[in-house]
Amino acid sequence: MGLLDFFKSFGKTEAASAKVTTKVNARASMPTIKPDKEIFKCYDEVFRVMIADISGISTNDANAIHSIIKKCDGGFLNMACYHAIIWEEYFKTKDWHWNEYEEWNKIYTKLGKYPSRFPMKNNFIPASIGQQLSRLTVNELKKIGAENEIVFPPKAKKNDLVEGLKSVPNISSSPIVSAMLAKLNKNSSYGLYSLFMRTMNFRGKCLYDTRRAAQLGIRNFKILHVFEEDKDFVEMALKMNPNALHPVFPSDMSTKQAVIDF
Repeated sequence: MGLLDFFKSFGKTEAASAKVTTKVNARASMPTIKPDKEIFKCYDEVFRVMIADISGISTNDANAIHSIIKKCDGGFLNMACYHAIIWEEYFKTKDWHWNEYEEWNKIYTKLGKYPSRFPMKNNFIPASIGQQLSRLTVNELKKIGAENEIVFPPKAKKNDLVEGLKSVPNISSSPIVSAMLAKLNKNSSYGLYSLFMRTMNFRGKCLYDTRRAAQLGIRNFKILHVFEEDKDFVEMALKMNPNALHPVFPSDMSTKQAVIDF
């Protein structure tokens, strides 16, 4: 008997109503499942290593960030509690660099190819105005043209727009160009910050899963690839560091699954 049926049938026996009441109370008193304390210890280990890899964030800032995360209900698992706060107070206005990302970017640049979702490095000011303008979209370039009373053909290509704007005197100091590039840099910085925070989370969980498997006597693992096109990049990273925690590079989506031998 459902709860609505109970309220519609007052003429039925007390035994039937008691039966319904018992079911409702049983559902209301179901226990909640709390994460193993060890997972938080694993995250703390990963946090200490990764936050030290961020240049521009002081030791005091790192300790304050860690404190904010630990005070949240659910700790690092509840990213909604601390993600925006830490960005606003400790990353948004600082000139910071994620050194691991910088190293991988150098490696992939040298290779001439990148993993499918690796964030391309564009949070810098290139040397020439042409390079700066090339970072903007076609619509943004057309807005700059309209601001400077330049009319482009309706089907003008991006390169044509950039070349046309380069000829405008003092275009590099134009307020609209400065504003668009500042917004682009801000978005790039926030995206990299978000990737950093997610990477710490996933590596903390990976460390926990690996240690738990070891306690159960499991020694063999297989790599699962969300994006098969990134398999070669994952294998390269693991060849460089066989004990790397997943994600093995920024933006990696592979996971390590325990294999139970029978």
